[in-house]
Amino acid sequence: MTNISLKDVLDYLLFLAKKNDIRIVLSDVLSDSTADFAIKQLRTVVINVNSSSNIDLVFRLAHELAHLLFGTDLNVQVYHFSPFTKRHEERIAHEQAMHIIAKYVFQDTPVEYRNYINFMEVLGLPASFEDIAREAVMNA
Repeated sequence: MTNISLKDVLDYLLFLAKKNDIRIVLSDVLSDSTADFAIKQLRTVVINVNSSSNIDLVFRLAHELAHLLFGTDLNVQVYHFSPFTKRHEERIAHEQAMHIIAKYVFQDTPVEYRNYINFMEVLGLPASFEDIAREAVMNA
C-alpha cells in the first residue's frame, strides 16, 4: 500500500471520527463471532478487537464510519459489519469505506503506480471486493 502504514490509516480514521463527533469503542469483551456495529442514534461505532474476521480492523472501522457518515437507510438503527451480504446499504458502506481509505493512501501516488491487488491484500479483503477496490484505487 505504497509507503503508508495501516497505523497511519487508523490514525486518520480516528481523526475523521472525532471531527464528525463519532465515538469509537474498541471492545475486547465480545466473542470472536460478534460483528462490529454502528449505532446511528448514539453516533457510536463498536469494533470487536477479538473478531475472527480476516478483514483488517482498519477496513472494518472505515466501513462502520461510512454507515454513520453516508448512511441512507433511515429505518436502520444499528448496522452490523458483514463482508458477504447482498444488502444494498452494506454494499454502499463497503464502497464508501474503500474510497475513504484509498483517497488517503493514494492521494500523492500517480495512477500508474497504484496497485489495487496489494491494497486488497494489506486490508485482508476477499476476491469479491476486487471491482470495488479497483474502482476506489484508480479514482482516489
